[in-house]
Amino acid sequence: MIYLILAIILSTAVFVVMRIFGRYNLDNHQALTWNYATSALIGTAMGMAKGTWATPSDQPWFGLTLILGFWFILTYVLIVESSQRSGVTITSLSSKLSVVIPTLFGILFLKEDLRWMSGIGIVLALIALFLVVGGKDKTATKTGKVAIGIALLPVFIFFSTGIGDILMKMTEQKNTSSDMIPMIAFIYFISFLFGVALVAYDLITKKSKWQWKSALGGLALGTVNFFSTCCIYQAMRVFDNVVMFPVYNIGVVCLSALSGWLLFKEKLTWKNYLGLAIAIIAVVLITVKL
Repeated sequence: MIYLILAIILSTAVFVVMRIFGRYNLDNHQALTWNYATSALIGTAMGMAKGTWATPSDQPWFGLTLILGFWFILTYVLIVESSQRSGVTITSLSSKLSVVIPTLFGILFLKEDLRWMSGIGIVLALIALFLVVGGKDKTATKTGKVAIGIALLPVFIFFSTGIGDILMKMTEQKNTSSDMIPMIAFIYFISFLFGVALVAYDLITKKSKWQWKSALGGLALGTVNFFSTCCIYQAMRVFDNVVMFPVYNIGVVCLSALSGWLLFKEKLTWKNYLGLAIAIIAVVLITVKL
């Protein structure tokens, strides 16, 4: 249980740190790349210190981690943009309601039974997503592709996070070692490589300038992010999917809403509150074993 609680706290901290990026005008791509470099270095150092480091190409999880490394940076780029444009609460809720995706994956591909309560929960989760995304749009007075793109960010996050959860579960199952730190370090190393390419493109095309303050932000995010991922993987090994994903997701949603209100004075409309209430009911229904 301690791993699940820590995963909720640290994952919320990730959203908060990314929200702060906007306040200090950090370059998102540079900060994320430093974040991945930090996570990879921490994992590598810990793996070597514990004597559990292994050659990635010799491991059964190697192929999947290549995909997951790319998927991580894709998802986090979307999350950073949405955290700054749509707010911490809406972004975290959109990502955590993606619990319906690994749930459906289990039903369709792992032949898990769909309980009628879980089915109702999935429908309610989708309704909650619609209410939260549609209830708070500061760009409502704008028109054009930019406004539409901002409005769709939480939807993109919903799907990308859900697919990422499936990939994480698959890599956890592929990892037969008792220590998952080397695997996590390699995943973030792959994300780092894609990040370097992204930053290089920005600098070459003059879309951004080099920022040392982005490096500091990335170091902070990378430290929190690495240990958050470790706790998530450990919790996956202790709890079944039907318990792990809903409890983790609703925990992050509620804690993120509290932090958004306390730290950033975020205000929600009645639709947001209704969506949040329905989301809580949805994930509770998904966990009920009926």
